[in-house]
Amino acid sequence: MGLLWQFPVRFVATVLALHAPSWLSVWIFQVPRAEERPLFNLDLLLGAAVACFSSLGGALVLTAAWAADGLRAAAKNYHFMSTVDFVDAARFVDMLHLPALVSPSMLGALGGVAICMWLVLRLTRHARLLALPLLIVAVLAAGCDIVNGSFHWFGMDKDKRAVSLNFAGSPAWNVWAAERQSFPVSGPGTRIANPVTYRSLQSWQADRPGQSAVLILVESMGQPRAPALNRWLENRLMTPRLKARWDTRTAEELFSGSTTFGELRTLCGLHVHYSRLDEALASDCLPRQWMAKGVTSIGLHGFGLRMFDRSAWWPRIGLQPWNWRDSALPRSMNCNPAFPGVCDADVLAQAVGLAQEPGRFVYALTLDTHLPLDFKRLPPLPDDLREACAASATPLEACQLVRQLGDLLTRLEVLLAASGTTPFLVVVGDHAPPFSERLNRDAFAQDRVPLFIMKPR
Repeated sequence: MGLLWQFPVRFVATVLALHAPSWLSVWIFQVPRAEERPLFNLDLLLGAAVACFSSLGGALVLTAAWAADGLRAAAKNYHFMSTVDFVDAARFVDMLHLPALVSPSMLGALGGVAICMWLVLRLTRHARLLALPLLIVAVLAAGCDIVNGSFHWFGMDKDKRAVSLNFAGSPAWNVWAAERQSFPVSGPGTRIANPVTYRSLQSWQADRPGQSAVLILVESMGQPRAPALNRWLENRLMTPRLKARWDTRTAEELFSGSTTFGELRTLCGLHVHYSRLDEALASDCLPRQWMAKGVTSIGLHGFGLRMFDRSAWWPRIGLQPWNWRDSALPRSMNCNPAFPGVCDADVLAQAVGLAQEPGRFVYALTLDTHLPLDFKRLPPLPDDLREACAASATPLEACQLVRQLGDLLTRLEVLLAASGTTPFLVVVGDHAPPFSERLNRDAFAQDRVPLFIMKPR
């Protein structure tokens, strides 16, 4: 009788332990359920069934299943188009300040997964009879998914769900399927239908050949959903003294992918992974087009250009990487807790300074607003921003990032006001902020970024 009572308890406890990390992340962090976060994880159920016969085999399958789930979710969170591309970024880990990337919530999540794995292996040890009901649950969950119209295996996806809930899924399958279509594998990418930044710079150079232009790509400058926050950001840059010299208009641009995709979107009008840049594609990039017209194109970034191989592909598209040892300006360092480098204030000052000479295109990629930020050490919000965030129910961390973006635009406004020349200028975001919590993430549009187009009067 005792064994009969233990069997259903073991079975229920095993299913709960398998899915506790996913279910708790939805409850605690309000992470939206997606294809990678179904109600029942088929990979984990299979791993538990294997563990009923071999603890080592089960541990390996469970580790692979949780790793696939975590890496796929992290890659999507940071706007990577490919999980393998996200994993490949680990070769640059020596450039980062790792303690800033390790948060208590991350350590708690990893510890929780480890406890769940130990519990599953303990419950399934010498319990071969558990394998069958675990596999039955997997089959029933997949059956519900088929009826729901969201089962993606064997071409059964109907692209129309009866309900929004995803009953069953396989992160490992999703990773494999996504990699088959990923940009590093599937080809050279595509030309963007309406690259607003690219075309505005191209049109300016066509109308004013040889005159200087500046492009500033701002890290994590997403489009706030609240109109009051958009106006607050616009007011940092669109001041009366700049309006007297520049005809400034705001717009927005669709984005897809991480920062390097943002760079190639704005510089080349392409949606392509940088590793796929060949001579034909690079020839359409603005710096290469303008090189033949005598325009010198200079690229600035406060972080090391070995990151994402910029030292290799920037020159390929016609950018001359700026060597900070050649700068006469004083440099402040390490304003971002995770990405040590030259602070944005000095990057912007150098960019505006270089644009004082004619015949130059200056491209500056900022850094300091890269997440994660140490929000606890930031000063209190200004009253007008705090009131705008309260009125729009914008979460605190999202509001603090808006303030950081506003500080950057204010610094740029001061530099431009003191500038002796009036170059053509475009300021645009690379992608939406990669917040992991839904409320902070939803404070920004997830498909477009703001831009400022400043044309000399």
